[in-house]
Amino acid sequence: MSRRISIFILLVLSLGIYVGTAGWPPLLDSSDAGHAEAAREMLQTHNWVILHIDGIRYLEKPPMQFWMVAASYAVFGATTFATRLPLALAVVALVLMVYFFARRWFGERAGFYSGLVMCASPGVFLFTRIMIPEAIYALFFTATFYLFLRAWQGTISPKKGYWGAAALIALAVLTRSLIGFVFPVGIIFCFLLATGGLKKWRRLPLISSAIVFLVIALPWHIAAIFSGRGIFGGFFWFYFINEQIFRALGWRYPTDYEAVPLWLWLAENIVWFFPWIAFLPSGIREIPRISRGREQLDERGQALVLLTVWALFIFLFFSWTKSRMEYYSFSAWPAIAILLGIGLERAGARASRWLPRMQGALASVGAVIAAILAAMLWVSRGIASTSDISSLMQSHPTNFYRVAMSDFMDLTSQSFADLRHQAFTALVILLVGFIGAWILRRGKHGLAANITMACTLGAFFLCANWALGVFTPRLSSEPLAKQILEYCRPGDKIALYGEYDAATTVGFYTRKQILIFNGRYNGLEFGSYYPDAPHIFFNDHTFWPLWNGPERVFLIVPASEMDAVRVRMPAAKTFVFAQYGDKTVYVNHQVLPGEPTLAELRTSADASSTEFVSPVEYRSARGTSKRAPSEKWKQ
Repeated sequence: MSRRISIFILLVLSLGIYVGTAGWPPLLDSSDAGHAEAAREMLQTHNWVILHIDGIRYLEKPPMQFWMVAASYAVFGATTFATRLPLALAVVALVLMVYFFARRWFGERAGFYSGLVMCASPGVFLFTRIMIPEAIYALFFTATFYLFLRAWQGTISPKKGYWGAAALIALAVLTRSLIGFVFPVGIIFCFLLATGGLKKWRRLPLISSAIVFLVIALPWHIAAIFSGRGIFGGFFWFYFINEQIFRALGWRYPTDYEAVPLWLWLAENIVWFFPWIAFLPSGIREIPRISRGREQLDERGQALVLLTVWALFIFLFFSWTKSRMEYYSFSAWPAIAILLGIGLERAGARASRWLPRMQGALASVGAVIAAILAAMLWVSRGIASTSDISSLMQSHPTNFYRVAMSDFMDLTSQSFADLRHQAFTALVILLVGFIGAWILRRGKHGLAANITMACTLGAFFLCANWALGVFTPRLSSEPLAKQILEYCRPGDKIALYGEYDAATTVGFYTRKQILIFNGRYNGLEFGSYYPDAPHIFFNDHTFWPLWNGPERVFLIVPASEMDAVRVRMPAAKTFVFAQYGDKTVYVNHQVLPGEPTLAELRTSADASSTEFVSPVEYRSARGTSKRAPSEKWKQ
């Protein structure tokens, strides 16, 4: 294969998978649409320093991804496609960067296989469905180590290599905060230590590289620190201490997150790289033993040591921290992809006997997954398909959903009634693709077998994205936002009961400010105490003048808050406007003829109770102390 053919295949595959799925399904509630709303408000207000969500300062994240998405909005408008486009293009660039890295030190075929692995791994696809910056700073890390290693080995000028690496580290800091600095600097230090290069530290232009880093990274941080409330009472404390250091130590407030168990977090990486992970032992065997003449390592050996240190440093770091989400290892995935590509290339070059057997085992795993899908289709054969899969899924307490993959636990066998087409298509793709790759491998067509596996995974990802759209009622409020917009008049208000994260898509798709009823906690609480914060937070005392006023108010209520709302709302004056997924929209003035009131929907058991309970009684009954605003933020 020529370089042009390799790049062409990687481009077609990555653009088709990631850019091709950028416009569908709608944005998801929680951080996905919340981050999109921050980028939209950045463009709207032209405030490029401090992020705002619903008009409230949002100080948790650095700005790079939001700048990129705001620029996308300026060109394409604030749409779903424009939100996901920068991240999709970052994945395409990451695939090519992995290819160039591996090609430079391990050859054309290894580079091509590494790019295939990076492009067609389930974890990469899964964690680019939401607006998080992992793929962006993974790209910066890969380019950083590429430039550093070339400069260290003398194949490019030191200024070009080291200064370029310093600039990329600064961009990584603007994308992922302190991790963007700690990881690359720590990895480079450990690499020099492992290869005996610390003795040559004077070769590194540390002062000039630090200046390049500071020129790029420092201006935004200075502007943000002096944006209000002083150095230690505002951005600096919350962003650096609370969000970075305290999160790693498990002391962060609020504790609205969980650490995935270490054994599960490590095991999940097998899934994130299936089926390529089967070739990792072959790649590991290529890593040189640095105990034997580490200073005599050739360029290829040094690159292998760097890849090993890169992956181990990140995995060990998150094995220690108290904050650990499934995708936190993403920045190590380029190194793993290259090791897998090397292993695949070496096994093919040696014509290893175990290779066809391994491919047969992968075909068997694909057949088992297909059999499970077939069993789910059979179990759900007698269940009627619905337009709202939420009715076929189970629910868990709110705290259960602090882990990224928790929503998968809501699936039931009955829910496959709404996934028949997607499950059957995935079944066929897995059977045909993996068995086809096995046949090709047995015929000693290794390159064709690997391309077939990548294309099979790409087709499966498209099918998975199709299935994700079926979960829109459960994961997104976009349909409700459109329904509200259809009947919303000038002067109407939109309110949400509980935390803003429960229905972030409503704010994004309606382009309106959302009033928050009894939801001043977690993500927006700290920013709500700034003097410039808009008055959007209401409680049991301040909400009723608004509800009883002449303006129409649409109140969105998640299922988890339904009991709290039913004991508060005046049953005879509360109309049910719409219900979709696990959310209900109430209005204080009838919108359409025939809309039932809350009183009409109550059962005989609670129909006699139309009075509100006091906040004290309610908190005593439900134990809502975690929802009370924190005094520490006010201070």
